[in-house]
This record gives sequence, C-alpha cells and structure tokens, in this order.
Amino acid sequence: MYGEPNNSSSVQTIEHLLVTHRNEIRNFIGRRSGSVVLQRTTIDDLYQETATVALASAETFEYVSDAGFISWVSTIARRVISHSLRGPEGRLSTVRIRRAESSGIGVSETRLYAPNRTPSSAVANSERSDSLVKILRELPSDYRTVLQLHRIEERPLTEVAARMNRTKSATCMLIARAMAMLREKLRED
Repeated sequence: MYGEPNNSSSVQTIEHLLVTHRNEIRNFIGRRSGSVVLQRTTIDDLYQETATVALASAETFEYVSDAGFISWVSTIARRVISHSLRGPEGRLSTVRIRRAESSGIGVSETRLYAPNRTPSSAVANSERSDSLVKILRELPSDYRTVLQLHRIEERPLTEVAARMNRTKSATCMLIARAMAMLREKLRED
C-alpha cells in the first residue's frame, strides 16, 4: 500500500494515517496540553494545526511503520502545542519559501513557521535556504541522511542509528563529521 514515496503518495499516506490515528493523536495532544494552552485554544484546533504541518512536511516523511508515524506526528504536535503558548507578538506566522527539490528538478514552495517575518526577510531567508539546499546536496549521501534525520527532523539518536544501521557512537561521529563539513562549505560559500 505504501510503496515508494513521492510527494503525492506521501500526502495520501499522511492523510490516511491522520484519519486512522486521529483519536490517538487527539489523546496525545490532550495529555500534553496544560490548562493554559486549553484556555487559549481547543484540542481540535491543535489537531488541525498538527495535521496541517504534517501535510506541509510530506516531502520529508517516509513511511516505515505506524509507530514511526505516531512518533513523527507527536513531535509535530509538541511543537504546535509549544507555539500555541506564545503571545500575539511572539505567535508564529507562516511564510512561503521557494526551494529546489531534492531531486534537483524544479522548485517547490514550502510554508515555514517564522516569527514576525516581513516579505523582505522571507526573501532573504529563502535565498539562504536555496544556498543551504545546494550545499546539502553536495554532501556525501550518509552526511545528508544523518543531518536530515537528526538535525532537521529532530529524530532521536537511537532511531537515527537504527535507521542508518550504525551504533550510537558511530552515528554521533557521523553527525560531527557532517556538521564540520557543512560548516566548512558554508564558510566557503
């Protein structure tokens, strides 16, 4: 059913999983939201925001198991809950940026959360993002993968190590080497 993911099938997979695990996700949000959060918003609103962010992140999602999906969407839900605590001046707004697709073919637009962004700062950020995407594509495959999983998707080290078929210490070394190479390439750019 899940096969090779592309953006369209990833969206469909995420939609299916969101419906299938709706109650589980809502219960998680209810447990993680304190009374302060629930005075400002509802569990349904937090669920909808979580679902929106998950669908917008479809290009980074790779189905491994339902448990992996729950872990991934729970991380998103925690961020949504955290962001709901900010006051109006710190509330996050969304900004669209254009970014080269990882395949190198075409350009995609992505909605990102950004605090009080102006259009000019969004454009500057987009240019930096384009540069970063270009540099990331130049990194060796293992470096790109470990940075994607651990630094961008913020997956736990044990999960990254398991997915990359490495020990935790070998994964730590790989992250350190990848970050060192990334910093060097950013300095050169």
